[in-house]
Amino acid sequence: DGRTFITEQGGAVRVIKNGTLLSTPLLKLNVNTRGESGLVGIALDPNFSSNQYLYLYYTLPDGSRDRISRFRCSGDVAPLSSEQILLNLDAKAAAIHHGGAMHFKDGRLFVAIGDDANGANAQNLDTYHGKVIRINPDGSIPSGNPYTSGSEQRRRIWAYGLRNPFTFSIQPGTGRIFVNDVGLERFEEINDITSPGKNYGWPEAQGASTNPAFTNPVY
Repeated sequence: DGRTFITEQGGAVRVIKNGTLLSTPLLKLNVNTRGESGLVGIALDPNFSSNQYLYLYYTLPDGSRDRISRFRCSGDVAPLSSEQILLNLDAKAAAIHHGGAMHFKDGRLFVAIGDDANGANAQNLDTYHGKVIRINPDGSIPSGNPYTSGSEQRRRIWAYGLRNPFTFSIQPGTGRIFVNDVGLERFEEINDITSPGKNYGWPEAQGASTNPAFTNPVY
């Protein structure tokens, strides 16, 4: 409908309407803001015009973990009482590498999650850290994910071996998914994660690798 929704790290979602920043936030969450913590992700439901659903990725006030929740807007306000918690992510030890980007594709929500500053997490399929996950709009596990058995985390994973994939985008027309993964001193990566179940190598590889177990970045 032409409005722009903007997250602020401190927990507010602001609205620009008809070219003007509204003085009252859409909502204001109580979040932890240590380091890279806070309100770090936002997505609108593909059917927003009819259901008014807004998805947010934020750090709990005690800093213990990140959460993905759904809220329902009413005009230019989203009551906190409308929150539906979709997924509490694994406990965090670090204040960095949260990830947080979220986008819908074909009715499923893709969420990029950082490795919690622990590279080993990226290769562990039983934690959400260092992954891109794919979930239904209610947080449940959809069909078509690469892992159909095992832990809840494993069955939500779409891609792994990532360090801090806090931005990604879906190419119009083709539907290809490109993830920006922040590197450690040597390389930054753009990875094509369109196909499920691929391992992008972190922390064993940065940039191009000769290991056939790893999928190299496109750039």
